[in-house]
Amino acid sequence: MKLLIAIPTLDFIHVNFLESLLKLTKLLNERGVDYEVKIKSGTLVYLAREALTSYALGYGFTHVLWLDSDMVFEEEVFDDLYDTGKDFVCGIFHARRPGHQSCIFRSVTPPDRYKWDEYPTDTFRIKGCGMACTLVTTDILLKVYQKYGNCFTPFDQLGEDLAFCKKADELGIEIWCEPTVRVGHIGHLTIYPEDEGRYLNNLQRR
Repeated sequence: MKLLIAIPTLDFIHVNFLESLLKLTKLLNERGVDYEVKIKSGTLVYLAREALTSYALGYGFTHVLWLDSDMVFEEEVFDDLYDTGKDFVCGIFHARRPGHQSCIFRSVTPPDRYKWDEYPTDTFRIKGCGMACTLVTTDILLKVYQKYGNCFTPFDQLGEDLAFCKKADELGIEIWCEPTVRVGHIGHLTIYPEDEGRYLNNLQRR
């Protein structure tokens, strides 16, 4: 087994993500896992994913652990995903935008997301997911590439993550979710001066 930790990013990596990554790599080093971390930045995330896919296929990796640069996760994340025995398996994560919808899908077209209280307790089949914390074998990446000439290039009005899932599903590839792998999505909160009054009122109510 040869693992590529593939990190597509726009222009920076969040410090909390880096902390999670360092803990993960420390554990992998202790266990003697053959791995490499590869970061690819760019304004179009799907091109970064395509470049990382080419690297994985060209240098003999057997597995790719896709991690987005705005996620936090436990150091055992690779073990927990790998131990499912599934070739394409993700953790549970939600969007950081208000509403914070699930990124785990029962159906891609039309889109049908799981809700907070609907996750099974055991590893379960899904039709699509974000790639924010997902383990995929390079055999699957190669199959999709050989069929479509790409893996993550958007099509059918789908973003790069769900486009890849739909291509894989059309090839009969099973996609799984491991509900014990719960991943945090780092969000942003902007405070304006006019928010000060609400903040002081909240303090007075305590």
